[in-house]
Amino acid sequence: MKSFFPKDSFLKVVSFIVAIILWIYVVWVVDPSVDVVVKDIHIRYANQAMLEGRGLSLVADPDATVELKIRGSRKKIANIDNKNIYATVDLANMTKEGTFSLPISISIPYEYDEIVDKKPYNANVMIDRIIKEERKVEILTVGSVANGYVAGIPESSVKSVILSGASTLIDRIKGVAATLDFDGRTGEITDKVDLYFLDSNGKVIDTDDDIYGTVSMDISSVDITCSILKLKTVPVKVDTSALGDDYKVSIQPPNVTVYAENSVLDGISEIVSEKIDAKTLAEEGTQVIKLVIPEGVAMRDGISEVTVKAEKRN
Repeated sequence: MKSFFPKDSFLKVVSFIVAIILWIYVVWVVDPSVDVVVKDIHIRYANQAMLEGRGLSLVADPDATVELKIRGSRKKIANIDNKNIYATVDLANMTKEGTFSLPISISIPYEYDEIVDKKPYNANVMIDRIIKEERKVEILTVGSVANGYVAGIPESSVKSVILSGASTLIDRIKGVAATLDFDGRTGEITDKVDLYFLDSNGKVIDTDDDIYGTVSMDISSVDITCSILKLKTVPVKVDTSALGDDYKVSIQPPNVTVYAENSVLDGISEIVSEKIDAKTLAEEGTQVIKLVIPEGVAMRDGISEVTVKAEKRN
């Protein structure tokens, strides 16, 4: 019994060594064929410029991929991956609009036996006509100007842009917009801002959307100008001297907030009203009087008149 175990261990070692030798022989000498599956091979589209020259445009999934099962020598295709393989759809023969199933050609820079399987076999693409359409430029704003200031109306250097691309994609675009960020600002704004697309509901189309790589604009940005004006609260002045001293007069509101260019605002210390009708005011007790707003001055709350009350003193 004692001699059995050493012999058994020896046989196991010999068997293991023989197995390794056979494995090395098979792999490196015989080098049998193996099947390798490669996924996520990005599809490329050839001759798009030729297509566009015919007034047509490609509409396809930009993330479309192919999966292959490749058979070949283990040593020769062991390191193959999706970065080494080209999957191409040729658009050279596309001459009209429509949806087509086009063959995907495969180029592999390795020696191999065969492509056992390909998924999908063809690529589904839409060929659409190229159109040009105009879209208005909208200016959207975010944030607030500094406390004590008010923003004027932003103005864009252009009012509209021309879109060019596949009709089905341009139909998705309701307009184009640029965003102006006020961000606590106090001075005159002169910003260059990129344009982006708005969908049919007026919502922003994310810049990651493939529509940005397919539809072009004749310009990509606009210059936006906007005045930031300082606010100033001043009293309202109503001449009630025609009533005499027998009446106690109150004005509502007694103060208004105005804004203007600094050179104009510095000269504003009050806002006066038109003349009152003393007789009517004395009889009825109240009268609505329009304000006389100086040129170049605007009212923050849109107030254009005040109410004057007159109460006879006891």
